[in-house]
Amino acid sequence: MRLPILAFLTLLCTSVSAQNLQLFESFTDHAVLQRNVDHPIWGWARAKKKVTVTLGDQTMTTKAGKDGRWQLQLPAMPAGGPHLITVSSGREAITLNDVYFGDVYLLSGQSNMEWRLTQSDPDGSRAKAIADPMIRELKVKKAYDGVEREHLDIDENYSEDWMVGSAEGIRNFSGVGSYFAHYVRKDVDVPIGLLHASWGGSRIEPWMSPEALGMDADEFASKNRDIMDRAGARGRKKFAGEFPGQDIPTEDKGESMGWLKDEFDDASWPSMTLPTFWEAAGYPNVDGSFYFRRTFSLTAAQASGKATLYLGAIDDGDFTYINGQMIGSLPNAYSTERVYEVKPGTLRAGENNIAIRVVDGGGGGGFSATKDKFLLETSSGKVSLAGDWKYNIGKFSVGGNYNQIPVVLYNAMIAPLKGYPLTGVLWYQGESNAGAGDAEKYADLMRGLVKQWRGFFDHQDLPFYWVQLANFREAASSPNEPGWAILRQSQTAATDLPLTGQAVIIDIGEAGDIHPRNKWEVGRRLSLHALKDIYGKEVQASSPMAESTERLGDLVIVNFKEVGEGLMIKEDGDRYRYLKGFTVKDDQGDWHFAQALLDAKQDAVIIANPAGTTIVTVRYAWANNPEDANLFSKEGLPVTPFEMGVE
Repeated sequence: MRLPILAFLTLLCTSVSAQNLQLFESFTDHAVLQRNVDHPIWGWARAKKKVTVTLGDQTMTTKAGKDGRWQLQLPAMPAGGPHLITVSSGREAITLNDVYFGDVYLLSGQSNMEWRLTQSDPDGSRAKAIADPMIRELKVKKAYDGVEREHLDIDENYSEDWMVGSAEGIRNFSGVGSYFAHYVRKDVDVPIGLLHASWGGSRIEPWMSPEALGMDADEFASKNRDIMDRAGARGRKKFAGEFPGQDIPTEDKGESMGWLKDEFDDASWPSMTLPTFWEAAGYPNVDGSFYFRRTFSLTAAQASGKATLYLGAIDDGDFTYINGQMIGSLPNAYSTERVYEVKPGTLRAGENNIAIRVVDGGGGGGFSATKDKFLLETSSGKVSLAGDWKYNIGKFSVGGNYNQIPVVLYNAMIAPLKGYPLTGVLWYQGESNAGAGDAEKYADLMRGLVKQWRGFFDHQDLPFYWVQLANFREAASSPNEPGWAILRQSQTAATDLPLTGQAVIIDIGEAGDIHPRNKWEVGRRLSLHALKDIYGKEVQASSPMAESTERLGDLVIVNFKEVGEGLMIKEDGDRYRYLKGFTVKDDQGDWHFAQALLDAKQDAVIIANPAGTTIVTVRYAWANNPEDANLFSKEGLPVTPFEMGVE
């Protein structure tokens, strides 16, 4: 019997390998397809072979081209399902089950869009509360390419099919996207599909075509080669200066060399001031593993009681030791606060050693905590760990930051979707473009992205909504610390394009974490734009915006638009209810914190001149972290940060 069985298995393997019928990767079980449009469906088959697609009682046929590619149009369908779609060619057939027609949104950006619901919902209570089988997500795998792709890589770490929004499934959806869909569906009974293509740490340029960046293909190729040649050059120069005569390490041998041990002599190591990302300390575009060591002293009382180590979030992973004993490790959790309990007997009176191995696979590497949250807390007081640490590099790798290179994410993660029907785009990105010199250019880049994607998806009125950067880092200590305010201004400027809008979230960020946990409010504020523009609901979608300034004697009046039911001062326990967050520049060029009052009847703000000067510029919420800004609409939307001259 062996020969017949072997022949059968050979025939079976040959049959499987010869199966050429394929569907484009977004056409899977549980898919949500755009309602009310003639929806393209395409794939590949044997050249010149007939392909038949059946949806309900409707059948469509075509022939594959010489290259095997085929495409048909599904008839416009109203919202609803489930539907079964069958695709066949010869003896091959593919069946798609549980397909719904509804509204499809493309989600894109960097880590705050990528942030999964479960990362803000560790006990699963929120996932359970918003679980909904009519919310579905398809997660595109992170990929890059120098040329436009035809195929879309799906992230099989989540699912090779569209994921259904059960309590378990929705935990792995984009937090922003899942809440957006939830709030839309509270008012509109239509299935929502989330087509999710994002990459943490990415700049905006990698998501744009060469044409959108004003480059032709040859110029793009030349520029990207130059970027790759320069990638890591500054880091290599830094390494040569800090570790003279040493070769750049390509294999991590630090642990075997004792770099985490208690009594290791690190006197010859250079120093780095923590907390920080090592990119900011002279190693941009460098990934791999860094080792950090520091000594600290404790009294006998501090060493004898309970202790907790607070390191903030570490990007990506850490292995943390005190006095040679591992006290905690999260190997791949870039957004998770490190809070490690220190077992009794680990600490000692006098000198102690802490050693941390940090591993990063892409984007920022290191510590995002603020100085005041980088500490050891004992029963007898807190010991700050902020300051100079000794450091060494276990593995130095360059060239993995493809999320920084123009066009390559667009080529791999967006280009395969050409002409794909969508209801709208949700965008959460900007942190990686917020540096000096970059932030000023962002408005034009954002406009270019919107215009190019609208043409690319063959939908010139495609609604496009984004999230303005949240408040982040320490509050300003002086009246002229713009920081992220420049990027926010650029994001606001791009809303001059029709059918665009932004969710202003300067009130829900976190000083010590670039990833605000409150993704539900981000999603809700984005949903307001869709509810108003797309679904015709009467809601206040836009945050109030400064419209004009005028002089009234020694005072300056700021007038606003998009005020909804009116402006208000957000309750904060201050019985005097003063406005906060305003700064002004005088005619001598000096900046001042300003005294401001709300004229609620006129929805205007009255600002007093600093003594003996004339105000020439007014700013509001103009800092990395305008945490005290307290001017809101009565609907609860914060006023948009602004800078405006006074004539």
